Amino acid sequence: MQDTDLEGLGPKEAAEYVLAFVTTLKQTEKDLARIDEEIGMWTKRVALAESRGEASLAAQAKTRLEEIQGKKTAREAELSELKMKVSILKDKLKRLRMMPSRSVDTDLLLAQLEMVAGKKDELSAALKEEEAKAKLEELKKRMG
Repeated sequence: MQDTDLEGLGPKEAAEYVLAFVTTLKQTEKDLARIDEEIGMWTKRVALAESRGEASLAAQAKTRLEEIQGKKTAREAELSELKMKVSILKDKLKRLRMMPSRSVDTDLLLAQLEMVAGKKDELSAALKEEEAKAKLEELKKRMG
């Protein structure tokens, strides 16, 4: 099953599935904001170390800054993919909600049928069967 496949899910389950993707999207956006703050902090640290003449410290800070920028690049790619998937999922969810429900509640259907037609008259059915047996016996007597 692909991430964007809602096949076989009811509207409620599909909505929960889409909500999980939206939640992940929002969390990724928050992570990116936190990473941006880290980049700002490490950029300042690099500048501070360079201004104080701490070449070794500046090099370590630059290395850390590059690691964080790599994380940001990966998160941005993930965010882009999530946005695309959420867009597709929302569209599919709208179409799914517009489709008539194909599932049948058999108990509800039976209750509605009984309300319209009434309950099955078992006594009449049993008496009709007995009448048919009596007529059959009568026919057998006439032939025999």
